[in-house]
Amino acid sequence: MIKLGIIGSTGSVGSQTLDVIRAYRNEFELVGIVAKRASEKLLEQAKEFKPKFVVSYEEPSKDWLLSLPKECKYLKQEEGLLAVIEESERVLNAVAGIDGLLPTFYTLSKDKILLASNKESIVCLESLVKEKSEKVIPVDSEHNAIFQLLSMVKREDITKIYLTASGGPFKDTPVEELSKVKPEQALRHPRWNMGKKITVDSATLMNKGIELLEAKVLFNIDPDLIEIVIHPQSVVHGAIKLKDGSFIFQVSQTDMRIPIMNALFYPKRPFNPFNQADILELSPITFERIDRNKFEAIELCEWVARVGGVYVPVLLGADERAVELFLEEKITFDAIVPLIREVLSSVSIQDPKTLEEIKYAVEWGYRKVDELVLKRVL
Repeated sequence: MIKLGIIGSTGSVGSQTLDVIRAYRNEFELVGIVAKRASEKLLEQAKEFKPKFVVSYEEPSKDWLLSLPKECKYLKQEEGLLAVIEESERVLNAVAGIDGLLPTFYTLSKDKILLASNKESIVCLESLVKEKSEKVIPVDSEHNAIFQLLSMVKREDITKIYLTASGGPFKDTPVEELSKVKPEQALRHPRWNMGKKITVDSATLMNKGIELLEAKVLFNIDPDLIEIVIHPQSVVHGAIKLKDGSFIFQVSQTDMRIPIMNALFYPKRPFNPFNQADILELSPITFERIDRNKFEAIELCEWVARVGGVYVPVLLGADERAVELFLEEKITFDAIVPLIREVLSSVSIQDPKTLEEIKYAVEWGYRKVDELVLKRVL
């Protein structure tokens, strides 16, 4: 049995991972589940799966603790995180945002296999991820697709790696209308059901730009080899072009449980017990070039991928705050990326060397957004 720890068990990826565990109970020993809040959902997961450790960063109520199954030991915060990682063979990091830094750092530092579904920690911990690359298995559909494709070919035969983007809700919206976009419109993703932050990032294509940064680190490749293309159907999750002019695609229905299964069982390939699509259901398959005038985030992230260093965490912090301000209707949708660019052009701090310095750089980018917006108001 694979000893598995799930960090971020109550989120979308964590919950879908438990769907897979439910279907393959005899294949896994669930060491622990970790979440930010001591929520009813975490309690229900504990009751169903009875892991050895249940961990939250929020202090649970007395009734909550009394409701835990006797098989489960409750631990809080970093003590619990470390206990889960220590006793696991594979650790899924499905935490959202910069909070995912610590789980990735501890997992790789302790030489465990990281099932990576937190892009912020991958792009910020570049040296550690590259050093431990054989211990990292990508979970997100695009990077898991490229991970599979790269195992089939020689690196020297590759001339292009393609990341696919649905184009989000504004693929066909004229650029001059983006200033009128409301938060509820940006939160209507045509293909995926995700949290608010990542959904807005998908609407600006910033999410895809950060995935380019992630691919550079995960696969140790020149960012100039990576191209992002619009693929509205979202069934081709990744593609590579070979020097003889042929292309290889990884194609599946839009179900996150498929790449999750691949990561959980790798190098084995399990049977998919969920709904499987027929090939005809995946038609048609089309690709389009990105309108770079409309989606400026792509060029911005390409630049950050080339220069690296402090600009990576500053980008993450600035994007987080800019999205928050848009959702609060304090800035317009089309102001998000220009604001982030302005933050990047005013960086005055050194490249981070430690976890604390990375966090500081993220916070610096976050605060700089407020500073720039306040100047405009005044």
